[in-house]
Amino acid sequence: MRVGRVLIRGLEPGSAYLAYLLRESGIEVDILTERPSDPLLDIPPFEPLFTLDFMREVLAVRIVKRASSSYDLIVDSCDIIGLENLRKALLSSEVLYVAGDAWLSASLSLYRSLPVPDVLVDLPVEKAGSYAEVSVTYKPYSGGDYSLCGAFRDAWGGCLYTPLRALERMLIAAEVYAAITGMEAPKRHLKLEYAVGRDIFYAAFGCKPEGKVSRVSFGELRVKLYSVGGSPRYALVQGRQDHMPWILAIYNLARAVNSAFLLDLSTSGRGAFNMSYAGHLFRALRKACCTDTKRQPGAPALLREG
Repeated sequence: MRVGRVLIRGLEPGSAYLAYLLRESGIEVDILTERPSDPLLDIPPFEPLFTLDFMREVLAVRIVKRASSSYDLIVDSCDIIGLENLRKALLSSEVLYVAGDAWLSASLSLYRSLPVPDVLVDLPVEKAGSYAEVSVTYKPYSGGDYSLCGAFRDAWGGCLYTPLRALERMLIAAEVYAAITGMEAPKRHLKLEYAVGRDIFYAAFGCKPEGKVSRVSFGELRVKLYSVGGSPRYALVQGRQDHMPWILAIYNLARAVNSAFLLDLSTSGRGAFNMSYAGHLFRALRKACCTDTKRQPGAPALLREG
């Protein structure tokens, strides 16, 4: 089907990025929103990703409060409510907890060299039991052909989740764009959470830690990888901010195949993900091999004993 006009319901970083990609392909775009404001990246210091002036005057995207025409496709996103309160809270010197997004709370605290709120996120940093709470909520739209804000199922753990951080929203927007233009089918979703600040970067892939864990230290990089039956379920990474592009490249590869960590190689040898994942994989292969050989009377004693 040839797509000439698209309605995106909701304005946030992911929907703004999708509008940019569609307009670059010559597709007309209307964005339906009740709260028009500049879409912001959620990494401090909150630089605008796209301004409304850029979207209206350069991209020729129409910002509307009511959909009045026919569209070839409708993409559902959400309006983000409460960023104004978050901006005000940033002017204070208190530790902040963003209700519903503990990783954003960690980013804000790290950025301001404050302790991290002692909630939900198990990071090896100084924790604070007292903090100011601010709320950022999402008004989702539903019923469209594609979704940027609705529930997604994590490819590793199978649990449902809603993407919160701007970076993951932009990745999903790129997948939706590919599906709309017929470039490729959307990749499987893998939950991404991260915190960044004070020259430190943390990232977590997957919905929750479960199974056996391996811990690898590789210079200034720390990797904790959880696995069940040799398949990864959750990865927690700590490194410097300049590690971020490489870690996100590994994440993108992991969204395509479970064996991505075996490809974590460089000119200097194996990487931290490769070493942590290989241990899980070999343990599972050894267990499977020994289970099979115990059923074979002629198998070597070493294999029978595991």
